[in-house]
Amino acid sequence: MPLSLKFYIAIIAIIAGVLIGTLLFFEPIEPWWIIVLWGLSGWVADAFPVEVRKINGNIWVIGLSMTFNLSAAVLFSPISAMIIGAIAATSFNGMKTVKWYKMIFNIAQISIATFAAAFIYRCFPVNLAIVKIFAIAIVIAIYAIVNNSFVAGAISLATKKKFKWILKDVLIDFFGLSIFISLSISYLAIYLYPFIHFYVVFVILGPLLGIRFVIDLYRKFLNTKLEAMYALTKALEEKDPYTAGHSERVSLYCEVIAEKVGIYGKHLDDLKIAAQLHDVGKIGVRDLVLNKPERLTLIEYEEVKRHPIDGANIISQIPAFERIVGWVRYHHERWDGTGYPEGLKGEDIPLEARIIGICDVYDALTTKRSYREEFSHDEALKMILSEKGKAFDPKLVDVLIESADEFDKIRIEHAPVYPGVKK
Repeated sequence: MPLSLKFYIAIIAIIAGVLIGTLLFFEPIEPWWIIVLWGLSGWVADAFPVEVRKINGNIWVIGLSMTFNLSAAVLFSPISAMIIGAIAATSFNGMKTVKWYKMIFNIAQISIATFAAAFIYRCFPVNLAIVKIFAIAIVIAIYAIVNNSFVAGAISLATKKKFKWILKDVLIDFFGLSIFISLSISYLAIYLYPFIHFYVVFVILGPLLGIRFVIDLYRKFLNTKLEAMYALTKALEEKDPYTAGHSERVSLYCEVIAEKVGIYGKHLDDLKIAAQLHDVGKIGVRDLVLNKPERLTLIEYEEVKRHPIDGANIISQIPAFERIVGWVRYHHERWDGTGYPEGLKGEDIPLEARIIGICDVYDALTTKRSYREEFSHDEALKMILSEKGKAFDPKLVDVLIESADEFDKIRIEHAPVYPGVKK
């Protein structure tokens, strides 16, 4: 763990500790059994987080204790809300799997975010119902900004990536479907509490966990669909051993360029999926055409040229992948408008398709094919540079040249094993 990240966690922990210690002397506190009951309910909710995606191999999840944290920020004193948030945070992503410093960070930052929400709420005159609704909306925003700013800061220090891009990305994750469900239930808890008091916990915990499991089932369904797509790609590569690992390498190359041009988080994840699936349409191309060692006839070339359209059609069967359909469809378009299937030109070609296209060509050049030997890394760079402003976006060519060492490292580490050659 970087030294800067250690200082960052220490500072946040100290701030949280000072706040709690100070408020204990100046703020009223709810009966201990209410705090424990509310906190443990958040603990249970956070024991079943919603997995969003992975960042640098680490699973990024959103806990559901925000329902209890936000309702506590409105219903109870700031110190009570902080303690409730701290109790709930101890189960974040499972106590057995989280390292102690991550646990401290989670407890501290969630406590501070809950305090900030509670403090801001008390700055509003909440006599009118419309004002109360507005105040709760502001509280939600404050909680989101504070919570996610702390998380983005930690990720930025750990991964050396730009804070603003990570913050934007985690906020998008935060305001997804699960957060709106959690916030709706928070509103329900806030308005029911005056009538049924602590029994509201039992009213909201069941539906909250039920909805969470429905969301999880949906995500697993999407993952199954994605794995089926990957299986098609693997089957395609089995048909042509010279292209083994091609899609995986293109995905890795795309990641290098994407981060240089400001594509992070969910956007980057979608781009990597599109890169993995960019050739899935070739599953419909005949083997004798794919593996032909001689020059293709015009009819055979037209058959190959259909694969971006066929691939886009296959991917479009999954609504959740609608965003990447165009990226796959247009990855063979050229900057000068002479590509296929539609002859798009310049920035009319989606940026993501342009990134996949240039990475696709680099990998094709630096690996063997049934009809030729591979080119060296330097030879491939020269060939791509010669097509700057013709086949490729000039800016992306510059980024690739600047990232040449990273491309070469990926090329070497993920080199395919050709037929008859021992690795």
